[in-house]
Amino acid sequence: MTQPTLDDARALSEWRPPLGVLSIYLGFDPADRGGAWRTELRNGLDSVLDTQREAEHERRVALRATAKRLFERFEDGELRPPPRGEAGFVEVAEKGGAEHWFGVATPPAASACVELAGVSVVAPLLDLCGHNGARGVAVLSSERVRLLCCAEGALEELEDWELSITSLDWRERKAHSTDNPARAQGVGSSGHDQFGERLDHNRQRFLAECGGLAARRLTDEGLEEAIVFGAAKEIESFKSGFGSQAKLAVGAELDLISAPKGRIAEAVAEATERLDVERDRAVVERALEEAKGGSRGAAGLQETKEALGEGRVDHLVFDVGIGAEAESLIRAALASSARVTVVRDELAAPLTEAEGVAAVLRY
Repeated sequence: MTQPTLDDARALSEWRPPLGVLSIYLGFDPADRGGAWRTELRNGLDSVLDTQREAEHERRVALRATAKRLFERFEDGELRPPPRGEAGFVEVAEKGGAEHWFGVATPPAASACVELAGVSVVAPLLDLCGHNGARGVAVLSSERVRLLCCAEGALEELEDWELSITSLDWRERKAHSTDNPARAQGVGSSGHDQFGERLDHNRQRFLAECGGLAARRLTDEGLEEAIVFGAAKEIESFKSGFGSQAKLAVGAELDLISAPKGRIAEAVAEATERLDVERDRAVVERALEEAKGGSRGAAGLQETKEALGEGRVDHLVFDVGIGAEAESLIRAALASSARVTVVRDELAAPLTEAEGVAAVLRY
């Protein structure tokens, strides 16, 4: 089961099966051993069937058959949505309907949600896409670099580079014997300083070269963003070689070079949450500032819809709580290849006076 992408959301927004789509979002709490989400899923499906009692015969038959397939899919008591949630889009059909399922590392906002419509409900999926994408992770020390991939909450080791220091390269030369102890002390100190400078220089060069290697490997893996952990000086050396092939963000100044994957995963989760909040806040602030300045911004439903219709929106941002309007906004944004950010709670508060919607415009 794969992590949803923006391309997946775009394809689903254009998918229109003849009898409609069941959009299903499930959240799984590892502490819940009773499978409460299964009960919520069943209640959601029963509610949909109940609201369609007066529908045409063909649709009612197709809905019952589709619901039966879904009940059977989840009837295994050991089956749990991996890893923290699941999003599914199921064609309403009596036989052989298409299905699209995605695993997510962060549970959807609603623990269980089932909706029937002519098209897929993609607003919650966009929210999940924005916060669960695969990232690179670089863990540094002065003489070692570990490169990992974090996807769906799991870490995979990609590379492990270590600086080799041979005794011939790094042996400190002893000063010649002399009858002048003061002079001898000075020569020894100078040699030690030179050794330290050479060692520091080679460490910096090693980290810079690893930065370049990491950037290329992440590009090959299709990863556009990485989080780095280490001391400030080590991070700066690594960044100098990383270039601009991918985005590099500082997770924390932590020594994790010998840490097990579980400890690194915890640090990545904490850093990701903080970085996502910072990123989303910056988008909201920029959109509102541009709208107030009257240049490249739009605020409010009407103004933003007009800009979307004209294909002028570069980045749409909205409060997840705006309801049904979210779907039409998203479809217009995806159709014009605009970026979309979904915010909630305190991050969405500044959008209140703008009806929960704003955008950064292309022109």
